[in-house]
Amino acid sequence: MTDSNWSTSDLCDAFYRDPGREVQIFDNGMQSYGGKAAYFGPVVTIGADSGSALSLTATLETPGNGQVLFINGKADPAHALVGDRIAGLAVKHGWAGIVLHGYVRDSAELPAFDVGIHAWGTRPNKPAQLGELVSGQSFQMAGVTVRPGLWLYADRDGIILMNRRHDQA
Repeated sequence: MTDSNWSTSDLCDAFYRDPGREVQIFDNGMQSYGGKAAYFGPVVTIGADSGSALSLTATLETPGNGQVLFINGKADPAHALVGDRIAGLAVKHGWAGIVLHGYVRDSAELPAFDVGIHAWGTRPNKPAQLGELVSGQSFQMAGVTVRPGLWLYADRDGIILMNRRHDQA
């Protein structure tokens, strides 16, 4: 599937029959910061109750293979989790996108990176210490249940999660 033959609106028209089953729609409020306005891929999750910034770096240094990384920062407004350096790693290693239950920094530079990035907003300071990040967590965010293995589709109309990949609407 290419970025040009799907839209979140068309996918919802085709598959939104039973909320929470085939299509989950994110509540409004997330902002787009990356250079890709539309992106999709299988979901990988990590949670901030357990990696440090180095763990986030190590995760993004692995081959992304078009996946979307969800970071559960618990919407903590005390700091940003992703900035220009982290976005650069995501592009370099082939990640399709990053969705943060948290905040970004370097927002003026992030559109230059060919990766989708969604977050609640911006904060200028980086985290002092996150602790260890745990991969494979399921969590609640923006009205949906995020878990590894789902497929994310994001564009200017919104963000949706689906149980499987859909090659056409």
